[in-house]
Amino acid sequence: MAILEYCKRAEIFDSDGDLLVQAGVEQGPMDSVLLIVPRSFDFHLLPYFQIVFYDPILGMLTCRCSLNSPLDLPEQMRSLRCEIIDRLSQEQRRQDVKVSVGEKVMLHTSRQPGDAVQIPSEGVQATVLNISAGGVYLRTSLAMDKGRRVWFDFKGAGGTIPLVAKILRVSDETVYPSQPLYGYGCRFMDLPARYESQLRSFVFREDRRLRKKD
Repeated sequence: MAILEYCKRAEIFDSDGDLLVQAGVEQGPMDSVLLIVPRSFDFHLLPYFQIVFYDPILGMLTCRCSLNSPLDLPEQMRSLRCEIIDRLSQEQRRQDVKVSVGEKVMLHTSRQPGDAVQIPSEGVQATVLNISAGGVYLRTSLAMDKGRRVWFDFKGAGGTIPLVAKILRVSDETVYPSQPLYGYGCRFMDLPARYESQLRSFVFREDRRLRKKD
């Protein structure tokens, strides 16, 4: 199996760690790796670039790479052959970085026998407190049990990502009895590779931004 066979997304950084451009990833001849970038990107800028690949199997793989063999594509895009010189780091699924978000979402779940409240078709408002490529921590007024599946659209990653998650732990965060509030630690279920790559990219960028801010 070729390296990065299932990878579809990457980001190219300069030597200072500043993002230069986002890239699509494709498999080329002889198991080579091709990056799809805008033609405006100057691949002659540096002899080597730091490239982060968001792979659903390998996780976040950071490599030092050279770029060559340009091939112009339609819609002002260009294909570049990516030669991996060194693997600098790898963050696998079990080491997923979590970032604080605070985004409001509409949370959905199927009604089950014994539910004490009516679940509206438009969903119940919830707050995404933190998120990683593997899971999420939500806070909402809806009381649910472990093992239940929920779903929502996450729009904070530059595009809508439909997410389905299973509740692994429940925390009662109620302060006032008249205003129930619960926290749910969830693991994503059946997340397609393209959405996982998009989510990893978002989490990585947010983590870098927050670290620079500190």
